[in-house]
Amino acid sequence: MLFGYEHGSQFGWDFDKIQELPLEDSEAVQQFRAAMDDFNTLNALAVVFELAKELLRDRNIIVHGGKTETPSEVLQQKWQTLVRLAKKLGFINRVPMSATLYGDQSKASLKELKVIGGLTDEEIEEIEKIEGLIQQRLDARKAKNFAEGDRIRNELKDQGVTLIDQKDGTTIWHRIDKD
Repeated sequence: MLFGYEHGSQFGWDFDKIQELPLEDSEAVQQFRAAMDDFNTLNALAVVFELAKELLRDRNIIVHGGKTETPSEVLQQKWQTLVRLAKKLGFINRVPMSATLYGDQSKASLKELKVIGGLTDEEIEEIEKIEGLIQQRLDARKAKNFAEGDRIRNELKDQGVTLIDQKDGTTIWHRIDKD
């Protein structure tokens, strides 16, 4: 369900507008409504799972350096539908702290997570601290100070933050929730 948070900025999605968009009456929405009208939660879950599976397929292509053939508008609609249907089932009410951010994202991305995901100011500060350490690590590596880079990676690892270095020089990170 983190697809939009991870990749929405790459597609130029306007997170303020996404929240205002009506839920499109797609085949998935119709199947979900029909299942819930019959109190058939299992079929409703299957609809949500299928949407998640489709987005995961595109996410894997993007993460591994490829370009998805699915248009941005279709991905946005699928993600929006997935999030809203999952909320109806009570699966999410906010973005978990394990939301992945890319190392070069701007403060706007944090704003998007705060607006859509309901992050607190303290959580935003924690994210900014983590991204600051990641930037220090990238700077150390550019200066060929690999010992300092390793020290920062280990410090983040001790805080439950996993770093994934990409071929293009960016670093993806995610926090492993201790709950």
